[in-house]
Amino acid sequence: MPDNDNRQGLAVIPATDNSRRTIRPRTAATLLALAGAALVLSGCALSRGTPTVTYDLGPSAALAGTAGNAAGAAPAPLPRLRVSQTDGPDWLEGNALYYRLLYAQAQRLQPYATQRWVMSPTRLFDERLRESVAARGGLAWAGDTSVPGLKVDLLAFEQVFDSTTTSQGVVRLRATVFHRGQLGQQTFEVRRPAPSADGAGGVKALAEASDAAIAALLDWTATLPLK
Repeated sequence: MPDNDNRQGLAVIPATDNSRRTIRPRTAATLLALAGAALVLSGCALSRGTPTVTYDLGPSAALAGTAGNAAGAAPAPLPRLRVSQTDGPDWLEGNALYYRLLYAQAQRLQPYATQRWVMSPTRLFDERLRESVAARGGLAWAGDTSVPGLKVDLLAFEQVFDSTTTSQGVVRLRATVFHRGQLGQQTFEVRRPAPSADGAGGVKALAEASDAAIAALLDWTATLPLK
């Protein structure tokens, strides 16, 4: 226990209402300053994180002249078609790049954290489809009811992992052709292997699967009574 001499050297100031009022603002200001510093530090941490990488489908196979059928023959020409806007499920309306771990959680779709499409997969596929139709015949105005119409519903557009090292791009769609009534409807599914077990590999596989699916549906469309 301290002796009396030490205790006599201390001045004890009783707390008053005024001193309490002056301490509280200082405490609040200190807390605000600390919070601001934390925000600054967190902002720096975020800025140093891995940047987001964006992808599209790359050059069109139809425009490059490499979209022949399975036998390697040149694709059959098409009459002018009007193409309705491609639709898809709600989860495809964002720009997330989705994958599925078939070997672990087959019922769960997961987005890559730092890899995205430049726009929704539905819009990317729609642009690709229109380019292919234009290359094979002619893309008519959407309101021209004198020519057959094509409507595509995108059902699946994802990278599926069969194991930790192998995956494939899966594109599934439903195509409907109409002209004064429905002329035909067909579902197509195309799978292409990914060259690498990551988002970049999935993008390449999905681009190839998209081109193959579009080529198949347009080959089928050419067999219908369009005139």
